[in-house]
Amino acid sequence: MVLEVQRTRARWRIAGALVCLLGSPSLARADEPAPAPAPEPAPRGELFVAVSSALGTTDWRTDVTGYGGFAVGLRLFGIVTPFAEGRLGYGTVDQRLLTFLSLGVRAGWQATPRVYPRAHVGFVHQHEESMASVAEEPAGAVLGIGPGIRHRAGVQFGLGCDFTLLRRSKFMLALGPEVVGAYLGYSSGPNWYGFVGANLGAHFALF
Repeated sequence: MVLEVQRTRARWRIAGALVCLLGSPSLARADEPAPAPAPEPAPRGELFVAVSSALGTTDWRTDVTGYGGFAVGLRLFGIVTPFAEGRLGYGTVDQRLLTFLSLGVRAGWQATPRVYPRAHVGFVHQHEESMASVAEEPAGAVLGIGPGIRHRAGVQFGLGCDFTLLRRSKFMLALGPEVVGAYLGYSSGPNWYGFVGANLGAHFALF
């Protein structure tokens, strides 16, 4: 009888120890999921590099233009991007080479994690030269000093929207359509240029 009582007491002691062990705060915390890591702060400065292609027209009748371009800039706080841009193109009227150089500012915001609407304005200097003159003076055409070059100046403005293709902590790649217009004065040639195109841009976090 005494042995049976001792066995019963031992069972109760073991059961009590298990209850205390399972109810301990340390084990309860171990069962809880780990808190999610805090998101990294957005970079304040990013190197912006982009390539583009575009097709358009001018206020000259039947004039069709095409451009390939390259741009580089510094995006600040994800909103404002001072940039420099160069485009090399062709116009069907007069069969002319178009060298489009611009300094400007882009502005936009990250509307969603994948969508970034934007707009830009900039000053433009464009060289226009017939392909016959380019063939005669190729070095002058490259340097912008050929005798047949028309020097134009004006402004450009545009709207676009970038869609994120790839995002990493220090890098982002985006592709998007854009619509661009330019008004050029001085010398002879079309006053208005307009084109639509696609822009592939990469951003590298600097600070």
